[in-house]
Amino acid sequence: MQTTPRSNRLAIAFFGRRNVGKSSLVNALTGQEVSLVSPAPGSTADPVSKSMELLPIGPITVIDTAGLDDEGELGTEKIRRAKDILARSDLAVLVCDVNDPDKSLEADWLKNMAEQGDRILVAENKIDKAPGFQPEWLPLPLPKVRVSASTGEGLDLFKEALVTLAAQSPTEPSLIAGLFPRGSIFMLVAPQDIQAPKGRLILPQVQVIRDILDYGGLVSVAAFNDLEAQIQSLSRRPDLVIVDAQVFGRVVKILPEDWPITAFSIIMARAKGDLKVLTEGARHIDQLRENSRVLIAEACTHHALANDIAREQLPKRLREKTGPGLRIDIMAGNDFPANLADYDLVISCGGCMITRGHYMSRMKKALAAGTPMTNFGLVLAYFSGQLERAVAVFK
Repeated sequence: MQTTPRSNRLAIAFFGRRNVGKSSLVNALTGQEVSLVSPAPGSTADPVSKSMELLPIGPITVIDTAGLDDEGELGTEKIRRAKDILARSDLAVLVCDVNDPDKSLEADWLKNMAEQGDRILVAENKIDKAPGFQPEWLPLPLPKVRVSASTGEGLDLFKEALVTLAAQSPTEPSLIAGLFPRGSIFMLVAPQDIQAPKGRLILPQVQVIRDILDYGGLVSVAAFNDLEAQIQSLSRRPDLVIVDAQVFGRVVKILPEDWPITAFSIIMARAKGDLKVLTEGARHIDQLRENSRVLIAEACTHHALANDIAREQLPKRLREKTGPGLRIDIMAGNDFPANLADYDLVISCGGCMITRGHYMSRMKKALAAGTPMTNFGLVLAYFSGQLERAVAVFK
């Protein structure tokens, strides 16, 4: 379970005021000293993540956040980061001190969480110090558990409530299953160039192969240089050809026109986000002008090599179409800019390193700002003149 990618783990995030015992509860749940515990308020600054297995859920990521009542300029930044974690978490745990009579802050946060559609569990902590009867304060009918992180009282009930709530979380769509019957043939073109990690395939290729095998498909994999030999080796036309988006244009020149084709990153776009919206975003390239502004966003960080898709290939293609003055910003990692309305288009990676919830939160922010969003594979299919062919199989 430790080798499961974080993108395939349910993200469970803990929120609450300072010193209500968030970090202690995270440590009690994981059975490890994941977060620093201190009587001094504000000891948690940056969000702290821990990958673990919670049976019967399976692999999860537990995230501890800073206090929602933190103060000052630094405190404001901590709260902003906590809100960012909330937007991309699958399940939110709001921790409060059962003995605190003022829960107005918690009530406001619960209303905001519910408006975002989050699955929420309320944990009233420090019951070992509770004087007795506590009045009801929840503004909404939400699941609530009383627990003591220090003594362990109620911890089993807390875990059971997490499991129940996690079972209600929507699962990501399968990459392949449901599109084709068992026994279908898939031809994969996975070039091993300077961008490929030494000794292994990139994550989207691994995930697609695993999904095909899990659902009884037959897989043929070859590098681009061996494409023609791969085609000749097949006894019949494949049900789908899946290629690395960077060679999409070259592959379509060799494939017969009636062979269905798509890209790994387009398959990821369907699983992580709304493919219809992302496809429409690719068509918006027609409206870009030399004074337009584009954001290219990668969800992970890596050392960029020659011919990097985000830093070289996409900017080159875009400027060839619109003119050299096109403004392009490139960002990488978990953070997503707040000024999305300043952009005319957002081009995202496939999102293989983040959860569907995280990817969808980015899409929602872009749509709320009125900015179209698409992804790498769809853009490269567009520039190859094959956008409609690349998404036809998903219709």
